[in-house]
Amino acid sequence: MLSQHKRMSYFLVSLKKHSWRAGFGLRVPQVPTHALCYVAEGCAAITINGEKNEINSGTAVLLTPGMRIEALAGNTGPLVFYVLQYVEAALQPSNQVVEIMKTSLLAADLQTDSTAFSISLQATLLSRLEDLAATVSKQDYASFLRGQLLFYELLSFIHTERLQHAEKRIGPVEATLAYMQKNYREPLDVGILPRVAQMTPSSYCRAFKRATGMTPSEYLTHLRMKQAKELLVSSHYSVKDVARSVGFSDELYFSRLFKKREGLPPYIYMKQAGQRVAVVSKLFLQDHLLAMGIQPIVAPSFPSYYTTKSGFPQYLHQRLRGTKALNAEQTVDPQEILSLSPDVIVRMNVQGREDAVEWKQTPQTLLFNDYLHWDEYQMNIATMFQKESVAEEIIRHIDTVEKQAKDALKFVTRKGRWTILRVLGDEVRMYGVYGHALTDLFYHKLGFQPDPRVTHASYKADAFSELLALDPERIILIWSEKSHVAALEQNPLWRELRAVRENQVYYPDSRDWDPWGPLGREYMIQKSTSFFLRAAGHG
Repeated sequence: MLSQHKRMSYFLVSLKKHSWRAGFGLRVPQVPTHALCYVAEGCAAITINGEKNEINSGTAVLLTPGMRIEALAGNTGPLVFYVLQYVEAALQPSNQVVEIMKTSLLAADLQTDSTAFSISLQATLLSRLEDLAATVSKQDYASFLRGQLLFYELLSFIHTERLQHAEKRIGPVEATLAYMQKNYREPLDVGILPRVAQMTPSSYCRAFKRATGMTPSEYLTHLRMKQAKELLVSSHYSVKDVARSVGFSDELYFSRLFKKREGLPPYIYMKQAGQRVAVVSKLFLQDHLLAMGIQPIVAPSFPSYYTTKSGFPQYLHQRLRGTKALNAEQTVDPQEILSLSPDVIVRMNVQGREDAVEWKQTPQTLLFNDYLHWDEYQMNIATMFQKESVAEEIIRHIDTVEKQAKDALKFVTRKGRWTILRVLGDEVRMYGVYGHALTDLFYHKLGFQPDPRVTHASYKADAFSELLALDPERIILIWSEKSHVAALEQNPLWRELRAVRENQVYYPDSRDWDPWGPLGREYMIQKSTSFFLRAAGHG
């Protein structure tokens, strides 16, 4: 392989980011170039050369010229992915290749037997893709040279990830996992799996449990139920059809098993998925609902703050197409909600007090108080809709994302002590070390070390004098308008702070960062990780 790389060189054709809504379908007769596709958000099914693969957030797909994509479709939500195309050329370039070099980036091919594989350090790859995309958009020669470096670094990263995936994939247990994922729709006897793995039944079951946390039977049921839930929500199949399509010949047994796992019968699950849900809240509870597959008909927005037309944050804007934006900056008129004929209204108490407006002739109303942590919101909303197992899976996923980001940021977070501020006009807020979703994420999940002299909860308002006395090593400015920050920078007392003098003030574009829901939390983790990696010169 190495000798082939010495004789060949490759050139970038394009790097594009795509975003497709739920229900899309695509057919491409033949792949014209080498391509690297990376799924940043969502899930879909892709069939390549007759082999079907399930791809989701964190999956990379490598394509070579001549491959056939028979189908690419997503039914459960939008799909956001990057496509990087590149072509091969001789080492001694022709005049045409020389012209290509003027506007393209030199690359190295990846010869691989793995068409699709998962990326362990997703935030790192997203950071590299964003940096490369920004570089590609520039036309100067210096950017061209930097682009070459970035592109080779990206390919080296992918190559390492692929090798790690291949090493995991060749194990006997992993081989049976792939077999189960491909054949779970058929009658499948888990008793044959030890023979497939060429292991004794007892040693195989122990190895399988270590790899998945489940027995083979439990894992097979997990695969079938996951697909069943998607079919119940997104199709017009009957419960009987869904049962058969995921490998159950007995509809009654399927229904009992589904109720035992999900807490409600499949026909009720199907009915609830089609409920018209209205959200009336100062928090983006639509985030928690969307993560569980529930699309609200109306949800709060902040049009004077967010730059999208809808007034929803960027990461929710596309997902909430068809959802009416409720201006949460104004008093809510109950009739505006009731006129939409909701089946369920999800409402919040504000600081322990129910909203002053009276709601008469309302449908089912689900009312709850504030909670300290985002996952408490998720579980309580899930309980309202009897989707506790779905919420548990969401929470486990976010926990994995947090651990991956913490690992990627180690060389940043271990240096110095951090203080988090928000600049609001003439006010400087100083965030504490607990009691707020923001500090919970930065300090307790991502590994940033707080200044030990900061011990308060939530945040302190008008804390500029305390900030001067603290004189912190490193400062993070969150949710702060440029005009307010610019005014603060004119203050000579600010300029005397140690962090300012040593250029240790970090000011990310955090307008859309919201750690209270799973979608916003994952978006914030990806963006903040990318920002700090770039700031440290590792992006």
